[in-house]
Amino acid sequence: MTMSRRGLLVSAGALACALTACSGTGPSPSASGTADALTIGLTYIPNVQFAPFYVALEKGLFWHAGLSVTLRHHGAQEDLFGALIGGTEQVVIASSDEAMVASANGTGLQTFATMYQRYPVSVIVPAGSGARALTDLTGKRVGLPGRYGSSYYGLLAGLAKAGMTEKDIALAEIGYTGVSALITGKVDAIVGFINNEPLQFAAQGFPVTAIDVVDPDAPTLVGPGLITAKGTLDAAILAKVTRAVLDTEKAIVANPAEALDLSAKHVPDLADASARASAEKVLAATSKLWLVDKAPSLDIDKRAFARMSDLLHSAGITPVKVDPASAIAG
Repeated sequence: MTMSRRGLLVSAGALACALTACSGTGPSPSASGTADALTIGLTYIPNVQFAPFYVALEKGLFWHAGLSVTLRHHGAQEDLFGALIGGTEQVVIASSDEAMVASANGTGLQTFATMYQRYPVSVIVPAGSGARALTDLTGKRVGLPGRYGSSYYGLLAGLAKAGMTEKDIALAEIGYTGVSALITGKVDAIVGFINNEPLQFAAQGFPVTAIDVVDPDAPTLVGPGLITAKGTLDAAILAKVTRAVLDTEKAIVANPAEALDLSAKHVPDLADASARASAEKVLAATSKLWLVDKAPSLDIDKRAFARMSDLLHSAGITPVKVDPASAIAG
């Protein structure tokens, strides 16, 4: 999942939903119940990677946390943070590195929970290539969507970790054609997400190896999390959202089949048996990224934010060094 790119499961029905607001309010409130209303933005098309939000809505976990939530899928060409900055959304699911880059331009975006406790970007090579480290790709063609977003930042982080620069490889901007480009030999490696492309390669019987771009014990980038604009929501509401999402992740880990059933109400493709089988694998791979010591966690690693600020500035991505504390809510 990056959460800022198109998902695996695409259909005419899903795309139609992606271009409009998909919403729900969960169970009816009690006669005396009150709830804080907010809209949560889900980037691009409906996908099982957003299961924590579909399930929280359908099981009433947002409501039980005191929230009346509307889920809104972004349009295919919509700016990642535009609705959040404009006030149409109060929370968006996006990568914290992309939020920090936006904050360098004065947007005041803040992460208040980290969903992916492991950074999901990796460099993917054919298993038979013999490459096991980025240094093995010196002079090789490395494909990625473009020089933007988590794919690019992840590649830069991996190169820095390996003592290399972009000049040491032949970078190819190939859009979202990475799987076919690697299989057909147009590139020697691609930058992808460990809960996405490796599953697609496996489905096509093409063995691959994923090379980490950050040290999981001392990451220099932070992946998908819950993002808000500074001053939009008070700490009590942010805590309610965090609690509801964490409770939902625990429910999904305990019963992934139920999560797929509930997500099918929001992802039309899941009615197809083969699509559901693929989604089951995506959900399993994604849920592993939530875990710390085998349990879901939404904790924020402040030291990782500090390292990320250093990396993005030293790589020339941010014109000024972002104060890491300003990029975290609370």
